[in-house]
Parts: sequence; structure tokens; C-alpha cells
Amino acid sequence: MRKRGITDFGSKVHRRGLVLLLAAAMMVSMAACGKSGDSADGTQVKEWAYVPEFLTVDEENANYYEMQIAGENLYYMSYDWDEEKGESRQNICRYSLTDKNVTSVPVTWTEESMNQNINRSYYLEDGTMYAIVYSYSEDYSESAQFLSKFDAEGKQLFLQDITEQYGDSYIETLVVDGEGRIYIAGDGKVWLFDAEGNAKGNISVDNSGNSWIDSLVCGKDGKVYMGFSNYDGNTSSYTLCEVDFDGKKTGESYKGVSRNGSIVAGGEYDFLTSNGRAVYGYNLGEEKGEYLFDWLDCDINGNHVRQFGQLEDGRVVAVVQDWESNDSGVALLTKKKADEVPQKETITIATMGGSYNLQSQAVRFNKASSQYHISVREYVNYDNFNENTWSDALTNLNNDITSANCPDLIDLSSVNISQLVAKGVLEDLTPYLEKSSKLNRDDFVDNIVKAYTFDDMLVSIPAYFNIQTVVGPVSMVGSESGWTLEELIALAKEHPDAELFDRVSKQYILQAAMMFNEDSFIDWSTGECRFDTEEFKNILEFVNKFPDEVNLEEGMDSEPTRIQNGEVLLATAYIYDFERLQMYDEIFQGEYNCVGFPTVDGTGGHALSAGEAYGITVKSAHKDAAWEFLESILTQEENDRFRSGFPTVKSKLDEMAQKAVEPDYVTDENGEILKDENGEPIISGTSTIGYEDGWSYTYRTPTQEEVDAVMELMNNAKPVSFNGNDEITKIINEEAEGFFKGQKSVDEVAGIIQNRIKIYVGETK
Repeated sequence: MRKRGITDFGSKVHRRGLVLLLAAAMMVSMAACGKSGDSADGTQVKEWAYVPEFLTVDEENANYYEMQIAGENLYYMSYDWDEEKGESRQNICRYSLTDKNVTSVPVTWTEESMNQNINRSYYLEDGTMYAIVYSYSEDYSESAQFLSKFDAEGKQLFLQDITEQYGDSYIETLVVDGEGRIYIAGDGKVWLFDAEGNAKGNISVDNSGNSWIDSLVCGKDGKVYMGFSNYDGNTSSYTLCEVDFDGKKTGESYKGVSRNGSIVAGGEYDFLTSNGRAVYGYNLGEEKGEYLFDWLDCDINGNHVRQFGQLEDGRVVAVVQDWESNDSGVALLTKKKADEVPQKETITIATMGGSYNLQSQAVRFNKASSQYHISVREYVNYDNFNENTWSDALTNLNNDITSANCPDLIDLSSVNISQLVAKGVLEDLTPYLEKSSKLNRDDFVDNIVKAYTFDDMLVSIPAYFNIQTVVGPVSMVGSESGWTLEELIALAKEHPDAELFDRVSKQYILQAAMMFNEDSFIDWSTGECRFDTEEFKNILEFVNKFPDEVNLEEGMDSEPTRIQNGEVLLATAYIYDFERLQMYDEIFQGEYNCVGFPTVDGTGGHALSAGEAYGITVKSAHKDAAWEFLESILTQEENDRFRSGFPTVKSKLDEMAQKAVEPDYVTDENGEILKDENGEPIISGTSTIGYEDGWSYTYRTPTQEEVDAVMELMNNAKPVSFNGNDEITKIINEEAEGFFKGQKSVDEVAGIIQNRIKIYVGETK
């Protein structure tokens, strides 16, 4: 069977970026494709390793984003300038994985007068290319879509107009089967064409909008298979099925395939699949795939693998693109016995589900360290997500923490830090910081250090952070920061004809009311709970006034419009740079105050959402190595990586604040500032936020007063104790339903919640 090109595209839910730090030399790492038992600490003993060799394509215009694997070659389109014709020219490039050379041929059009551009492509092993071609009129006022085929020399063999079939549909990808028939997927449909490009109908996955196509692939049997996801409102599922060309329908379906953005024809297996973390071998008809290896064990961030496949000799090839640093390349993975590969000591990091940035940091650390290897243990299974997934993941994490399988570090972004501190799980970082030759306590924003200090123990130092707060008009919330739950409830009663927040449900209000108040009802150190108090009953009665669900419809007025019309009282602000507050100044016409989320004691409730906040566990056998990893994150240069938020390092934050108030003027080639039609200097970097109802705001350079206001929020922000995803939330939501539906009194429900949470707290102490 002839090996075919591999097509891979992420679903509408799971599109991912692509990262790999390249080296032009062999790097050693470990990845399992089988088990020989479990070690004493409960970790998996790995029998096999996939050893990576990193390559760069030695061609100036190498296009890793569109690169595809076909046989022993990588194909992609490149562009160069044709001086003779004064236009850009498209070339079909082939990179040989055998001799590591690049060859290219220019695309030859049958109709040179057309303004044509290749948008989607698919390659066969012999270099034949199928493509979606967009054609534009000379003034670009009209466009058309064509299906085209090119031979290995770049000559166009046919051009079929498919504009009528597609209309405004978005084309995701195309695949060719073993008989040369063409399949094009997009917007929940697969369009079918014969080998000459003639339309033969289409197949619709689902007209309800609850299903979408994740992948389309030609298997090693020459048949085309489609992977699609379905969401029924509570749970989601993923199905792989054969595409029946002749019957114009979906054929036999196969369960047990993990949801993924990547499924390719296999060698030993029918298919290889990747979920961004690990690679599995899957045979049709089996209940589940067989785990092969983790990308991270190969020093690759699997979220950033653009294409991958298997060569005739069994090696796995991965095309990886780094959107952040533009370092991209190709990795060839060779399977070897694990005992033949030099070993590193494993440092395990536990995370609920935030492994995207973490994997990037782990790859960076692993490549630089000759002694240690970071392994990420992700607890939330997004391949099979349902309403219990998060609570089950927390249970598994807590079980590991109390067992011999305790991780070395924990991602603290989605867990209850107070609970972990009370249980004695987290190590005090103060001694490590005092001994560090790279970091000093005074290097960091004071309130960040304070916010992550519990009972005189510094449990984490985040790399960056955002702020979330409640904003309202001064006339209603006053000019000071902070208010109580009673004051929030009173405000709602004073304005019965207005909504407190824009179109929010019971669940949102419950989280807003409890965000900073969980510790007022739970003492994790003693196990005492106070959910049967009048304070908590008042919260339940207040929450019950809001709708169970909110229906959002097209054409509805925006939040800013509704606030200015008096229909909504408050807004929730998400602040990740020094510009964000401007919009609220406009919405509330200069009379706004960041009052914060309500708290029992009335102190300012500005939520600190930290990024890359990790804590070392007391049980870790590699504490010095774990600290070394933390140091590598905190000392990394800001421009080396992507972040959205404020840096925790004072000097970097001060630099960000200084640059924020400096206008960035547009200049010409001589450095002269350009001016608009009114003679005003043109400032670059401005952006506009707009809504469907016409309300919009264009951001400007912040004033020093606005920067100072944001800095003041930072000085008072703190991590939230009630994150809406933990077991406490689940218990409250489950039992409160009886009161919300009128089946039980508020006293009954509060008593049940009190008993259940008291038992839970006692079990987790």
C-alpha cells in the first residue's frame, strides 16, 4: 500500500499553537510504549524510549505551518518574488528526509491571466498536489473557489469551479483516497469529488450544530476516515467513522479513539493519534488505543506539533512550529530500549489541566539540564469530559498527594491553596529564596509575595498575574475599595428593575458571592464549618432571585449599552494591562470605582489570577531540582516567551508601567513622526473594542493616573479561595437545587450542605 500524505487540523474547540526549541544535534530523552511494571513510588517503569533527532529545513522560505508528510518527504508551498513579472510566485517544495535536501518547482497555471492563490493542499508520495485555489478579480471585488490538481513538476492538470457548492462555507481541509477520489471538509460537511474533480455530492455530520468535524484522514487501507465530536449539553464524545463515498454517507463507526486534533495512518497500527500530550497506536475495532509515548519525554511540546507520521522504517517524524520564538523544525524519533538510553532523574509536576505553557517551560528546562527531566501529570481528561470530570480529577490529585505517588510540584492555579497549606502539603520556599544566587525576595512585587504567604510560609512565586474585580458607579458603590455581602444584596433591592450584572445565572452570582468568603465558612486547619449560619442562608436566598440559565440571543444590546441605559448596575473587569480601565471610565462616564467582589468583612475583593504559580511538595525527593525549575521560570527573559498579564518581577513591572504612558508614534523611513489629516501625530498600537449594537471604544495611551490606579489594585489583590470548580462548589450546587426548586427549605438545605462539607473537610485533612 502506497503511503499517503497526512492531513491534520484542530477542531473548533481544540486549536493549538505549536512549539519546539531546536537543536541541530541528537538529544536524548525517554518515552514509553510499554510497561514492565510500576516502581516503588507508583510511577510507571518505561520499557521503550523514542530518541529525538532535531533537524532544520535549510531553506529560507520553509513553511512549517503548511508542511505535510508524504512517504519519506515533507512538502510545502513557498513564495518568492518574480522580478521579471513583478509578482509573487508560488513554488512546490520537497524536503527529503533521506538526503536532507530541498528541491522546488514553480507552479504553472493553465490560465496565467487569473489572479490565483493556493489555500489548502494535499500531497501524494510522488509529489502530486491537490489544492483549493482562490481566484480574485483584478480589483479583488469578486472571488471564486476552485479544486485543482498539479503534477510533481508543478503543472496544473485540472481546475474545477466549486464556488456554487461551497457558497460561504469555510473549507478546513482536503484528502485523497486510494482511488484518487477527493474529500473536502468544512462547516460540518464533507464534499465528495471524483478523480477528475467532478462534484459527487456531500455528507452532513449533524444539522443541529452540536457536532463538528475534527479530522479527515486517509488510512493505510486507502479509505478515508472522519473524526467528529458531539456535545449533548452535558457530555461530549468523539467518534471515528469511515466515509462511504459511493453511498454518500458515514460508514462504520469506531469508538475508543481519544479526541484529538491529530490522527494519521500508522504502520504497525491502523492509526496513530495524538491528543497534544501523548501518542497512541489504534487499531480499528479495538476498545481503546495503546499508549506509545509522551511528546514531553522527547523534549517536544505536543500541543505544538503541526504534523506527524510514521516512516517505513518505523521512525516517527514530527513537524513542529514555535509561534512564540519562530524556532521551528522537524524531529525524527527512533524507538530504542529504555535501558540503552542515558537516564535522567524525573521531576513530576501535577496540574489540573493547564499544561500548555507548562509543557513549553518543561521542554526548555529539560533541554538545558543534563541531570533532571520534568514530567507533567495532567489530571483533567479533556478527551472524555463530563460534569464530574473536574471533581474526579481533584479527588485523584488529593489521593496522589497522600500516597507514595505524590508529585514534586503542584500547579496552584486551579486548586484550593488554603486547603493544601492546612494539610501540610506545601514546602516553605523562603529558605530556597534566601540561598538563591539568582533571585531575591525584594525582586518581586510585595503584594504577590504577601498573597502567597500563608502562616509565614511562602508557598509560591508566580511568574505573572491578572486582576479581576467588580466595577460600579460611584453613586451606588461609593469611592472606596471593598464592600460586604449585605451591601451587595441591599444594592440589588434598591434597584428591583435593573440587573445586578449583565445576564448572569444563579451559578455566577453564587461564585461572585463566595469568591473571597469560603474561608469564612471553613477553617481547614480545625475542620470547623459554618454553612448552617444565617450568613450563608442569606446568600442562598439572594442567589435564588437569579435565573437558572441565561439565554443569549443575537441582536441583544451589549453590556456597555445596558449599563448606560440603567438596565445593568455593575460590571466585572478583567485587567491584564494598563489600558483596560479606560473602557470602564467611558462606560460609567468618568464616575466609576473598582469596588471589588463582596467579602464578609468588607475588605477589598480584587481577585489575583496568577500564571505559572507552582508549589514544591513537602514529600518531594527532589526539592532542590524542583526549585531549580522554578528559578528557570522566574529568571526567564520576558521577550523569550508569551505572557498575557503583569510580570511579578518589580523591575519588569516598572518597565511595563513606564512604557505604558509613552506614546508609540508611527514614523517614516527617516524616523520622522507621521501625522494624520488633522496634523496630529499618528500613534501606533491603538485598538478598538466594538459590539454588534454599535457601541465601541478605541483605547488610547494610558495616563499616569490610570497606571497608578491599576498599581493600587495590584497592591490589594489576592488569590481567591472559591474557584467554582472544586468539591465544595459541587456540594453547594447539588444541594442548593432542592431549595432553588422549592423542594426544601433554606434551613434544610443549609443543614445538608453543612454536614456534607464537614465530612469532606474531615476526610481531606
